[in-house]
Amino acid sequence: MRREQAALVRLVLIAAAWAIGQVLTYGLANDAVGLVVPAALAIGAYVLTEDLGRARFGGGPPKYWRGRRIDDDERRDRWN
Repeated sequence: MRREQAALVRLVLIAAAWAIGQVLTYGLANDAVGLVVPAALAIGAYVLTEDLGRARFGGGPPKYWRGRRIDDDERRDRWN
């Protein structure tokens, strides 16, 4: 799945979570609950779909991260 497709799927899932929250709070008279429950469900969907569309490393450890080479046990005496 490409990054753009993943972003669209993520948006649809967040909107669906908000809509489900709205339906669940439809009969309540309290307006604060009518905003908190859908927002909580949308935030939950956002957190659960955080890594959707990211590349997965499948053939061993990655050699580069954010443009810098990962140290492969070359210098263990460093603190950072």
